[in-house]
Amino acid sequence: LRCRLYSASYCRPQQVAMLTRCANISRNATRYPVAESMLQDAALQPYVHNCQITVHEGRRTYHYCIFFKRHCRLRANAMLDKFQGDVVI
Repeated sequence: LRCRLYSASYCRPQQVAMLTRCANISRNATRYPVAESMLQDAALQPYVHNCQITVHEGRRTYHYCIFFKRHCRLRANAMLDKFQGDVVI
C-alpha cells in the first residue's frame, strides 16, 4: 500500500510503503493497513486514530484514509499547522 508520510521528524513529506495484514490465507482476502509501523512514539501514544476524507474536485471524487496519533506531548509537525505527531495519508 503506497502512502504519504508527514513526519514530525522531517521537513518534507515522504512516499512510503505501508505494511498490510490479511484476514485469512486466501490471496483474495481483505487486507488491512498496519499504520502502527509508520507512526513514531509508540511508547508515548500507542493508539492510532483514523478517519476517511472525501474530496470532490470538478467531476472527480477522491477518497483518502488518514492515520494519526493525538497526544499533547507529541512533537509539533512543521508541515501541518497546529498538528502534533506524524500523519499518514
